[in-house]
Amino acid sequence: MIDPARLAAALAWAEDRYAACDVCAEGCGVNRLTGERGHCGLGEQGRVYKEYLHLGEERSLLPSHTIYLSGCNLRCVFCSDLGPVTQPQSHGVSVAPEALAQRIAERRAEGARNVNFVGGLPDVNVLYILRTLSHCPEDTHVVWNTNLWTTEEAMERLTGVVSTWLADLKFGDDRCALKLSGARNYLATLQRLLPVAQRSGDLIVRHLLMPGHLECCTKPSLRWLARHVPDATVNIMTGYHPFQLAGRAGPLGGPLPEAEREDALSLASTLFGARLLVDGESKV
Repeated sequence: MIDPARLAAALAWAEDRYAACDVCAEGCGVNRLTGERGHCGLGEQGRVYKEYLHLGEERSLLPSHTIYLSGCNLRCVFCSDLGPVTQPQSHGVSVAPEALAQRIAERRAEGARNVNFVGGLPDVNVLYILRTLSHCPEDTHVVWNTNLWTTEEAMERLTGVVSTWLADLKFGDDRCALKLSGARNYLATLQRLLPVAQRSGDLIVRHLLMPGHLECCTKPSLRWLARHVPDATVNIMTGYHPFQLAGRAGPLGGPLPEAEREDALSLASTLFGARLLVDGESKV
């Protein structure tokens, strides 16, 4: 459900903050309302490069109307959609918020249980999304599909608008986060924001198993989640693909070893029990 008063306040906040943009963790300070572009490469308008009724997300969300928006604030070396991330103005089309809201209504009539904003990243498209939601009915279920490289203020503004946080915890080590995505102080940021998400809506945390990162990233991430966000559903994703790293030297250039997969799933099963999903499916 969308709280109209919270939506109106969030929309006013985003309009104001885009003038010296600090709506995500990068805090570039550019005036996106006049066309200046910061790290995400976006101005004021959003660009949609895919949208469809998704049947491959977490089971509890299906069918999910998934809307892919260009632009992101991380540069993950294994990204599946690197073009829309690094060159957002060259991908997708500009769709008026009213038109996108109409598309959301059409997908809902086709059976969508929610509207799922992803990308790229919804956080760097927050103004466009809020403008779109201002044309949607109050009973719209909003899924915020995010790397959570954002701010506590932004999350608080979205409380009452977002129903489900679908958040990534990618790394368990700051060195890995910096090397593989360009994010500084990653752990402190995510460990501060994940409990905020748990308080402000339903929380599903995704963790992608990355080859060669079982000890440094997966095990610390899972243990931290078990201690600090005990009500969250945790989805272990086993389908790593190297994309542009394919064939390169090092573990990330190839598939996930079966032994690492089994070790990770054994730990996750012990820690999360009925709250565990594997590739979106419950194993209980």
